[in-house]
Amino acid sequence: QIGRTFFYTGNITELIKRLKTEKGKNIYCDGGAEIINELLKNGLIDEFTISVVPILLGNGTRLFKDERPEQMLELKSVKTFETGLAQLNYKCK
Repeated sequence: QIGRTFFYTGNITELIKRLKTEKGKNIYCDGGAEIINELLKNGLIDEFTISVVPILLGNGTRLFKDERPEQMLELKSVKTFETGLAQLNYKCK
């Protein structure tokens, strides 16, 4: 633990299922396509916040992996910033 940040190296699906049964409001997950795909496969994502940065990269880390389950999304809000960054907030259906 560092401050209010906890590091976890176990099974992410089990962790999220346990956290959803506990008192509290939001669970924020960051970690890339491996974590996102695992949580999508198990129906554990309620909402996405996707940030679009106005830079086109030639290479980089993918946000989603191939063979992920199809997920219908409903746009909740869009927030834009003077830097050109846009944050899209989607609710999972």
